[in-house]
Amino acid sequence: LQAQGKQRQVKHLDKPQQVALVERLREQQPMDQPLERKLMSIKKILRSESGIALMMVMTAMILLMAIWGEFTFESKISRIKTVNILDKAQSKLLAESGVQMAMARLRLYKEAHNYLEGNQSAKDAVPKQLLNQLWEVPYIYPLPVGKDAARTFKDAVEKFQEESLLEGEMRVTIQNISNRLNLNVLRYDIMKNQKLASGEETANFNIRLQNSNNPNAAATMPEAILAHLIKLINDKKEEDENFENKYSRIEPETLLAYIQHFTSDKAIQRNDMNPDVERSFEELEITPKFGPLTSQSELYLMAAWPDDVIDLITQEFSVYPNNVIDLNKINKSMLRLLIPQIDDAQMTDFFEYRDNPDMPRYFNTLEEFRKYITQIGRVMGEADFDQRFEVLQKLGIEFGASPQMFRIVSEGIYNRSTYTLVATVYLPKQKSGQQQTGQEQTQRTQQEGEEQQQQQ
Repeated sequence: LQAQGKQRQVKHLDKPQQVALVERLREQQPMDQPLERKLMSIKKILRSESGIALMMVMTAMILLMAIWGEFTFESKISRIKTVNILDKAQSKLLAESGVQMAMARLRLYKEAHNYLEGNQSAKDAVPKQLLNQLWEVPYIYPLPVGKDAARTFKDAVEKFQEESLLEGEMRVTIQNISNRLNLNVLRYDIMKNQKLASGEETANFNIRLQNSNNPNAAATMPEAILAHLIKLINDKKEEDENFENKYSRIEPETLLAYIQHFTSDKAIQRNDMNPDVERSFEELEITPKFGPLTSQSELYLMAAWPDDVIDLITQEFSVYPNNVIDLNKINKSMLRLLIPQIDDAQMTDFFEYRDNPDMPRYFNTLEEFRKYITQIGRVMGEADFDQRFEVLQKLGIEFGASPQMFRIVSEGIYNRSTYTLVATVYLPKQKSGQQQTGQEQTQRTQQEGEEQQQQQ
């Protein structure tokens, strides 16, 4: 503008006018040719639609690959889930087959036992330990074969497994749990009958130890149960600091009072019972059963009973109607309950005598057990022993070497799935000299099965 001598005119223009003037003059000036070609090339590229199909195809391929990967992942997960469901179903069937096999063995044991009870000459010829082998030996499939086994035995096992329809693995064991005391002996009506039988016209049903400094010196079975519960809790406190901090103020006497209130007949007067017990059930809106316990799961309905304490006693006590204690299977806890005054040294001598691997000894009758306690071990006198076990027998507890309560543990394994079933079986005792026909035994077995299903 200065070169054209128009500086004075520009000075009198405002800013927008100056910009418009500059643009108009720029259009009049010829543009640099290389720059113009570059701009035209850019405009041509921007206006061109070639290559858009390639971009769309690439985008579609990326989306399809993502969808394909998702479907592939989902199909693999679904296949794995299906395989796991099939494996679990197969392992469950194997476990159920194991339970049925164990039940068949127990039925065979029951038939043999009842036959021997009705045939004295056969009973004298067959030891009880030989009879117990009908259920004691565990069953494992596939059958294990040792390296030193004979060739004929190996061939027979291989042929059996080839012809078998079973697929997978199966392990079945039957355990004798007749060495546990029934908690239903704490019911008021049972305690009342026990006290009336001993000559007491009135009775205080609260369970207390007469000598709190010596818990082992329990006079009655409820007191022995209380003493054993105190020992279990104290031992757990010593080995578990968290248990000690959590249950430092727990009262075993109150815990047993809750079982009494839950299981005793509603019509029985409860004048001696702690009123806090009934109030606790009302606050938790739990209606007591007012009848005997029939399942261990009912223990978790007890007000004020912590789950940790229930788990602690399930291996020591039972709620099933077992009236026969197997003298050859009693452990230290049960021995302490039966003979409260036995000390640690005498207890060690008892188990060394009974479980000697070189010469094991069996207590097939209560008289053989009495002989050891009163004569060989000299734990207590004959009069004290007779008085002690007379009280137990009035509670309906019997002693012998023929178990009545069993636990079946059946484990089915198929590929990576493992299924375990646990069943408790009770075989009522047939009185000696009583023999049933096959039809009567079948009807009784069916009736017992129906009653057990109703209880479950």
